[in-house]
Amino acid sequence: MLYRVEVSQNFTVDLLEHRKANAIGRSSKTVREFLERNHKDDMDREETIKLTVKSLLEVVQTGAKNIEVAIMAPGATIEMLPVEDIESYVKNIEQEKQEEAAKKKTGRTPGTGSAAILTRASGEASDS
Repeated sequence: MLYRVEVSQNFTVDLLEHRKANAIGRSSKTVREFLERNHKDDMDREETIKLTVKSLLEVVQTGAKNIEVAIMAPGATIEMLPVEDIESYVKNIEQEKQEEAAKKKTGRTPGTGSAAILTRASGEASDS
């Protein structure tokens, strides 16, 4: 199965299920290196599409607006991923990036942890 993504007519990403990934066009080296670092042999269709979109977000600043995804499989017609699906992938990827940044900044996962508030019983004097 081959996954191909084109940003305008200047950039294309091909992902082959058989451990091959390629990018051509402007910033292709950056995308190819990203794919080499993050592609896994056991990725399913959803993971592969997500990785493809994620790789393009490394070099495209406008999000889903300039991304089209065409999925080609043996014996099947070319499937264009709907814009809404691409926007959903972009939104999820951006949310994951924000969570990872927050985790690195605080050293913990957002929304986890505990806090304690110390109060004085009524009638206790303050030391000030």
